[in-house]
Amino acid sequence: MYVSISGSAQLFRKTLSRRDFLQFFSLGLAGFLLPTHLIPTGSHLTEASFHDKLLGRVALEGILLHEEPSAESPVLKAMPLDSLWKISGVTLGKDDVSDNRIWYRFGEEGYAHSRRIQPVRNRLNPTNTIIPKTGCLAEVTVPFVDAYSRIRADRSKAYRLYYATTYWVQDRVVDDDGGSWYQILDDYFYNSFYVPAETLRLVPEWELSPLSPDIHPDDKQLLLDLPTQSLTAYEKDKVVFMARISSGVRTKEGGFATQTGHYRTTHKRPCRHMVTGPSEFGMGFDLPGVPWVCYFTADGVALHGTFWHNDFGVPHSHGCINMTPQAAKWVYRWTNPTVPADRYYYSELTGTRLIIQ
Repeated sequence: MYVSISGSAQLFRKTLSRRDFLQFFSLGLAGFLLPTHLIPTGSHLTEASFHDKLLGRVALEGILLHEEPSAESPVLKAMPLDSLWKISGVTLGKDDVSDNRIWYRFGEEGYAHSRRIQPVRNRLNPTNTIIPKTGCLAEVTVPFVDAYSRIRADRSKAYRLYYATTYWVQDRVVDDDGGSWYQILDDYFYNSFYVPAETLRLVPEWELSPLSPDIHPDDKQLLLDLPTQSLTAYEKDKVVFMARISSGVRTKEGGFATQTGHYRTTHKRPCRHMVTGPSEFGMGFDLPGVPWVCYFTADGVALHGTFWHNDFGVPHSHGCINMTPQAAKWVYRWTNPTVPADRYYYSELTGTRLIIQ
């Protein structure tokens, strides 16, 4: 059964303006990102002080730190790319009229808008692990780590890998000093990189199991609403999940606007190295480890997790549907087809219905 907007979701939309709708999502996300306890100290970090704390990684060079949660307040400093700051609070911006009003407080030092701040943690993992012959999925659990072309002393850096990105691990190897490394597949160039094993968490098989497997595939449906930049999952007419998204950017020249229509999630990958060159509409990109990818067109448009921005509710993409890694993982597990745990890609002719309007 096709659903446009029905049941409780229709009532929800009728009783809220678009502005209220966006604020509802902002408040929900702000609550989700609050740390379990506030961190009263400043943002200067040591290894002991940031272990497993909620941190903000600056995802774009020169993001401004303000005295108050307002773009009009005094600027305290420009923050370097990949610098890390303790998140001590989350608030909605003062007099902010944007579709994303979330600001982070960094210790006692100031506030930054969330749009280019990735919430991260720093967790190290056991390295005495056995990799299956078919390989397995792993997730980065530190703010960032550099991947190398080899593990010898003359190694060169290939890429920087970021928190919550995912990779297919082919093997575990030990260097001359006894250090453990994971050999990960580059599924775009089809070669290998090497990453310190303690920075990746092997994803257990139960974490890849399908959600709501007892629901008939025809009774699952995704509705993506472009005006509100939101995604809603239905089981029959019951809403079971909602998330803010960032769709394709529309420009007067054309750009990368996400196309409306009816689709199916027929091809899925738990990880993907996405690469495209520059075009008349914008710069290209080279993004290893894009997590939880659900393709719904033959030319590669997909729902997937995003780590290079945190501006959900605002269009950003080259046509794909950006989500937080956590939301993308839920969609990946809930939609059909189910990807076997020993596969890093899988496709079927049928998949979960997706309506974009």
